Amino acid sequence: MRANGSIIRQQREARQLTYEDLTFICSSEDLMLLEQKNEGILEIILDLCQRLDIPYHKVFPKTTLASEVFMLQLIRCLHLRQEFSAILFLLDTFGKRINYESGRIIGHLFYFRAYATLFYRQDTQKAVYYFQRAATFLSEEKRYELLVLKGLATCYQANQEKQRARIFFERAEQVEEKMINSEKLGTSYCQAARFFAEKGQHQQVNDLCDEGIQTLLEINITEGLEELFFEKAIVQSEDTHQIELLKQANYYANINQNHVLEQQITDQLLRV
Repeated sequence: MRANGSIIRQQREARQLTYEDLTFICSSEDLMLLEQKNEGILEIILDLCQRLDIPYHKVFPKTTLASEVFMLQLIRCLHLRQEFSAILFLLDTFGKRINYESGRIIGHLFYFRAYATLFYRQDTQKAVYYFQRAATFLSEEKRYELLVLKGLATCYQANQEKQRARIFFERAEQVEEKMINSEKLGTSYCQAARFFAEKGQHQQVNDLCDEGIQTLLEINITEGLEELFFEKAIVQSEDTHQIELLKQANYYANINQNHVLEQQITDQLLRV
């Protein structure tokens, strides 16, 4: 991930912090790579911005912020952190400057905007509009049907429209009954990815891991992210891509206290 490492270095030095002072966020080697080579993983960059009081948009190049793929990745991570103010600022300021080509990405961003509008601005009317707009772009993605239904139901409940809220909650329950329990989502995706990995079908592994990662991030679940990033990493042919994914896997393994996988990641990094 490209970032303006000089800004991080300037802010770190202004606060008289050493590399060792920030090892609770990342290793000294990773911080040095970010500051000197402008490369790092997104989650760590966001953690450093938070610790050093750097606005998120200041640390990424304008060309990066102009990418629809990156914007979705960034907004997903902020959604997981429930940083709704930052989500709305980025979408209002930079999201409108992007030349979108993917209707799917537009739909996802409408969903995140709706969620942030509901829970941060508490504007239920606009939230309903954004949820409905998300639904029009995501009609082929069934897992979003549940998320949008729950969002609309919450909006109507907040407006004291009890009958309408009940209708949408009931529809959401019907959809939920057909879906895998959210606590088992990560495991389900990992098992499927390993099945294809054993057959050497690496593209299917990539696709499943991407879908699983997106789903867990969007419903604010971190459990299982470390496994998905790890499974995706080990089928990569390029060392640099594999290393970045392994570091993301390690980031979530640390959050989820998955010490067994942390050791596997360390061993894999030594082999790359």
